Amino acid sequence: MGLAVGGVGGWLVQALPDISSNLIAAAIGGVLVWVVTNVRRRLRLIRARRFWRALGGRHPLIVLGAHDFGERRRWARAGVVGMGDIGALVEIEAQLRRLGFAGRIAESKQLSPRELSSDLVLIGGPEANAVTRTMLAKLSGVISYAFVEDPEHVAAEVHDVSTGRVSAPRYDESGFPVSDYALIIRTPNPLAPDTSEIVIVAGCWEHGTAAAAEKLGDRKFLRRMKKMEHFEVLLETTVVNGAHYNVKVAETRRISAD
Repeated sequence: MGLAVGGVGGWLVQALPDISSNLIAAAIGGVLVWVVTNVRRRLRLIRARRFWRALGGRHPLIVLGAHDFGERRRWARAGVVGMGDIGALVEIEAQLRRLGFAGRIAESKQLSPRELSSDLVLIGGPEANAVTRTMLAKLSGVISYAFVEDPEHVAAEVHDVSTGRVSAPRYDESGFPVSDYALIIRTPNPLAPDTSEIVIVAGCWEHGTAAAAEKLGDRKFLRRMKKMEHFEVLLETTVVNGAHYNVKVAETRRISAD
């Protein structure tokens, strides 16, 4: 028995350096993983904070539109908001909160003239959001994309004013969209260009709006846009069972200061 104990003890003495080395290596590996993870997270937050810094520091209004269906509005007098637009609102509010900023939510038809000239984050296209419609009209000639009506599908399409190309959602046999397009636009507020800015996230359908909002939190997208203070971006996304997937940047363009 003494020999057995001695043997185990001897083995431990001999194995101790290897065990210590493995433990040290595991500890170093764990520290490196923690450092890399936190560095990536900090870089992502830095890029996001750089994007939102000016607007976030001034507490922007996050403006949500409400669809008005005329006579059918009797059962929803406050208007109807699509789930994609609500998802975009939640996403943008979460991004701002994560960075230590705060925004106030407002409905598009309730803004005062003073609020219209402040920093705005506009959710939804011109059909859903009256303020988006106003701003896009004011930006005509400044930006190169516009929404045009698609009467066949009671929706919108994105028109490239500079080339005449139309980016239109695709539909299945039942008429439900299987793809969508969206715009992200950041520019000085045309009602107060020297003091405030606007960010527009708007899809032809609500799926594109939600996809555009999520893209604002994507680190690769933020890295790509870091050298553009003001810009317009065309996005395309796949739609399956009412949810969006595979959001792709189709085009990016700088908006000049002139």
